[in-house]
Amino acid sequence: MLRFAYKLPLEETLVMNYSLLLCLPLVFLFISPGNADQASDKKKESDNVYAPLIDQGLEVVEFDVDVDGRQVPAVIASPSKEKIHSDPLLLLTIGGANTHLLPPNDLPAKYFLERGHRAVSLSVPSVASSLGTFGEMAAEGPDPTLEFIEEAQAVIDYCIVQGWAKPDRIVVTGISRYAYMAFRLMAADERLNIGGGFAPVTDWRDLSEIEPMKDKPEIIDLRLSKFADDLSGKKIYMAIGNHDDRVGTLSCCQFFLDLNTANEKKGLSRSLVDFFVTPDLGHRCGDEWYERGMEILLNTAQQQD
Repeated sequence: MLRFAYKLPLEETLVMNYSLLLCLPLVFLFISPGNADQASDKKKESDNVYAPLIDQGLEVVEFDVDVDGRQVPAVIASPSKEKIHSDPLLLLTIGGANTHLLPPNDLPAKYFLERGHRAVSLSVPSVASSLGTFGEMAAEGPDPTLEFIEEAQAVIDYCIVQGWAKPDRIVVTGISRYAYMAFRLMAADERLNIGGGFAPVTDWRDLSEIEPMKDKPEIIDLRLSKFADDLSGKKIYMAIGNHDDRVGTLSCCQFFLDLNTANEKKGLSRSLVDFFVTPDLGHRCGDEWYERGMEILLNTAQQQD
């Protein structure tokens, strides 16, 4: 289901409607006056939420993708026709309950949008509310990350069908626990070869919420180093503060070493992984590390042209 946060010109509306008829299952919705009022209220609420983006001339579309009966919400922002790149990239920015197209976690998306590229934000409900709950789900099995991967791939498929993305021109990023999700998605999807993580979770055993279950094999097997072989050959950027006791600076360093080992085994260059241990205190990265990271990822993607 699409929910537009901006007014489409008539000709674009006709094209979009025709595309939906070709690519999506038909859903007939009979709207009573009461439902129409609710839809209008929801549209106004959406307009208010994304007003800062719309005021910048960006086009914003909210949409849902059905995955085995689960409605997966996402939102995409695109530069105007006058400002969009001739061959735009798509940034998939992984977020929590709130979109990562708006502050305070919008720096990756902002970098891409200002340079004429699109950005889509996908939420991860399983880890948005409680890390402890996620740990309990993982300990009991199956790995809840697998459900997220399925949902994220469905969103990517939808963006490709809509003409918002090309399979070889997608970059993925995340912050903290969502950086973990971004890297797991990269490991599982051959279309995703460029990605970054800011202050990333790399080993769930470092999180205080996971302490009661950290010795369970299912939790141990969540560490990103286990997926280093699947990430080899892919361009990765990481930055973390040198005293990040929240997610574990040393675990991130170990993941970096394991990535390099996996690349070297295949005769690949160590330059595939850019890793910065920053002077930031606590669980944060300064804006300059976001800027540097997004510059590296964007340049890498454009060099593939």
